[in-house]
Amino acid sequence: MRSKIFKRLAILSTAFVTGLFFYQGVNAQGNTWETDLKKVKAPGSHGTVLMDKNTRSSKTIEPVLFPHWAHRAKYTCKACHTDLGFAMKPNATGVTQADIESGKYCGSCHNGTTSFPVSNCKRCHSYGAQNAGNSNIDDSLKDLPKDHFGNKVDWVKAVREGKIKPAASPDGKGTLDALDMDVVIPVTKFTPHPPDVLFPHKAHTEQMNCETCHTSIFKQQKGGNPEMNMIKIISGQYCGTCHVKVAFPLDDCFRCHSQPAPKIEEPKDEKAADKTKAEVKTISK
Repeated sequence: MRSKIFKRLAILSTAFVTGLFFYQGVNAQGNTWETDLKKVKAPGSHGTVLMDKNTRSSKTIEPVLFPHWAHRAKYTCKACHTDLGFAMKPNATGVTQADIESGKYCGSCHNGTTSFPVSNCKRCHSYGAQNAGNSNIDDSLKDLPKDHFGNKVDWVKAVREGKIKPAASPDGKGTLDALDMDVVIPVTKFTPHPPDVLFPHKAHTEQMNCETCHTSIFKQQKGGNPEMNMIKIISGQYCGTCHVKVAFPLDDCFRCHSQPAPKIEEPKDEKAADKTKAEVKTISK
């Protein structure tokens, strides 16, 4: 029995690590996506989104590189993804130059008053430019709390320590009521299994409202998302909607799998214990 468990664990571990390092597929719309965590990415590239929906066929206009790190220090996720109507998926919003010049989407802030004007074309249409999207990240974020992954910034701590005060709406007048409620998500589909997940609503509702996730991403009830698994998260679904591209990446496993590790009962019979040790030794060779 123990032998079967250890073999199953070895197979699951191999499958998970392989999927974590590289996973590719096609979504319902026929678009391909891929995740490759083997590559070490520059801090400025994490969360930098290529916006090329309306420039793919152009030979004169470069696509836009949108750096989340430069915006999230000033605005919450809600300000853009709820109030301004940007979809959570790249290139899912049909932004046009006419929209921007009329004050919609990027034009809500890039009006020459709140931020640089839309006439400064190359500052956004910067795909292919040297160090684009990473030009001044070190200077801009040097005083913020450090992290080991992504942009190398602990954004939650930065908010709570008052290092940044991101506005809840584009005009700076909106508010967000954080929900201080933790939810434990059991990880029991396989045995042995990693620690359970602790989901902190507060860290998320400091950045967005409930409607961002419920019910478009998660069903709002206990046990309501039984089909959620790591492969789907890695592919950009569920938690992966944000934690693959923008929020801290999936490299930091135990930041979510933070509950006490499950204990494996050891056999009481000495002969059974010796047999288990021998099986473990054999698997490790």
